[in-house]
Amino acid sequence: MTVLVTRGWPGAERTAKGLRERGIDPIIAPVLDINFRARIDVDLTDVQALVFTSGNGVRAWGPRRPERDLPVFAVGGNTASDARKAGFRKVFSADGDVKDLAALIKRKLKPEQGAILHVRGIQIAGNLSGELKAAGFRVREAIGYGAVAVDALREDAIAAILCGAQVQVLIHSARGAKTFLDLARKFGLQPWLKSVTAYGISANALKPLENAGFADLVPAPQPNEEALLDLLVHPMELAPLGNAS
Repeated sequence: MTVLVTRGWPGAERTAKGLRERGIDPIIAPVLDINFRARIDVDLTDVQALVFTSGNGVRAWGPRRPERDLPVFAVGGNTASDARKAGFRKVFSADGDVKDLAALIKRKLKPEQGAILHVRGIQIAGNLSGELKAAGFRVREAIGYGAVAVDALREDAIAAILCGAQVQVLIHSARGAKTFLDLARKFGLQPWLKSVTAYGISANALKPLENAGFADLVPAPQPNEEALLDLLVHPMELAPLGNAS
């Protein structure tokens, strides 16, 4: 089985570790470079909680800000684990997507208790701010990092696709999906995409790949890393989108 991991470092290594634990040795071929800001300048006055929608947000905050006493709300288990490792003492995980995270925050917090600070990247998926503002919360944002598209796919990833054998590519975000497709087109790989199945952490992450000629597009049954990786070892449980070509 040939599996391409396309997410940026250091998340790519975590994904690769999970695959190796399942007996799969992947090709790590990030299509996005994660660049962290040198500083995060933000006033925490009247902030009642921090929100992280990715582990990169935690990694951006960790070495740049000393505050660890505020409650943390994380989109999923891996992000929550990153927050605990970074020293946060009170961490809640939505174990889902942005909508699940918004629902968790609305259950646990009250708008009158203070603002919510979302530590995020330049580009974001979902509308966490809109969901919370509609419920009366004040949402502030701190940009901690940005994702920059790489110029080329790794040679071993290109070779794996060109050989015509079945290839599985893991997709963690809609931006990552679009960048992977752009690079495939740049290097003339479209005719070989019919042998490539894309597995996405969610259906939304796979949307840029619809009708692009892939063998199949398969979203994880739950929007988390464990569910995504388990798709590769439980193929009979796949739920294709059905509009890959």
